[in-house]
Amino acid sequence: MTPIAVSTDRIRPAERHAFWTEAICRSFANVETKPLGTAQVSGHFEFVEIGQAKLVRFDSSPQCYSRDARMVSKAGSDEFMFDFQRRGRSSMVQAGSEGTIEPGFGVLYDARRPFEDRLYGPEQRSELFIATVPAAALLHLVPEAERLCAKPIPLSGAVARSIAALVRNTVMMPDACPAEGDVDVVAFLAALLRLAAGTSHGLGRDALFAPLDAYLRANIVALRPVQAIAAEFAVSERTLHRIFSDRGTAFERHVLQLRVGLFKNLLRQDSLRATSIAALAMQCGFADAAHATRTFRTWFGKTPREFRREYEV
Repeated sequence: MTPIAVSTDRIRPAERHAFWTEAICRSFANVETKPLGTAQVSGHFEFVEIGQAKLVRFDSSPQCYSRDARMVSKAGSDEFMFDFQRRGRSSMVQAGSEGTIEPGFGVLYDARRPFEDRLYGPEQRSELFIATVPAAALLHLVPEAERLCAKPIPLSGAVARSIAALVRNTVMMPDACPAEGDVDVVAFLAALLRLAAGTSHGLGRDALFAPLDAYLRANIVALRPVQAIAAEFAVSERTLHRIFSDRGTAFERHVLQLRVGLFKNLLRQDSLRATSIAALAMQCGFADAAHATRTFRTWFGKTPREFRREYEV
């Protein structure tokens, strides 16, 4: 999963609008674009295809993205899209419904029907992650999905926050994410819709590994007890342990692997060269530098100090 990146930075200002529209249409969505206000058109996006889904990080100046009935007929799209708002705001309009989406919320819309999405923000910037999935697959899991379109969906609670983090990580850090077979985007969006409707997430044991992995990565500095994590994901402690044993590991070993992997990455960074080993160890959730050093030597056959020295210029 290597992301494809597009940016307007090197495009002449007079040509940016046309370039931006063409790049979006060619890559992941047939839409019309229209700048809002007087801000110069600028934007960046990265996207990956994973199974039948597309995941996109989208960052743009204030603009309106729309698809009218003519474009719907021409595009022949058979998809639903879900926006995870990270910065700025979105105003989504579809089929008489309108919702304003703030950071920490998401919104579903039916790409088979006309829609308008206005992206703006106090810093003249809006950033979001977009998941595009086949309509039939999502409707099979959530038949009432159409009724949830253009309505703000809170990305609160451990499961929803972890799914949002997983989508973000899959685009931004694909090498550090679970295997593609563990990332079922349709099932994850269905879980968000079920939670928004006030029911359980409905994810089976096999689907929970990737959100759990994202949760652990986001909270690695100070993890809650395993019993509390299991409760947040609405499974028993026994089931949580089986999620990891199904993959030939254990919960505790997976946590240790994430910590030592993060520690290794921090040791490589030139900007952290002056930061002590102990401080870096604490950022990874180790109790102290001695524990971190013993663990690192066990995994990599050398001490953190020896490893860091190899990267000194």
